[in-house]
Amino acid sequence: MKKVTIKVVGSDPPCPKCLNFLEIAARVAKKHDVVVEHVNVLSPEAKKLKVLVVPSIFVDDKLVAAGDVVDEAELESFVEKALSLGREK
Repeated sequence: MKKVTIKVVGSDPPCPKCLNFLEIAARVAKKHDVVVEHVNVLSPEAKKLKVLVVPSIFVDDKLVAAGDVVDEAELESFVEKALSLGREK
């Protein structure tokens, strides 16, 4: 089964908002055994994802937040949904 991925798209080095979210994502990843990636906003991958603002947060390449940082509970719900969808396949 493919692992769920949380992508935090932001500046490199990370801005304070991006850092805060990377910390939240790391805590959620630890609880749910998912992968966290920090993607530079200037990278080809960010362009492919059509990122307009940072931080932009993706769970399995689906945008879940842009500009504002979601809280830990919100991110967990997005991850849990992605995990449950993965089990159905």
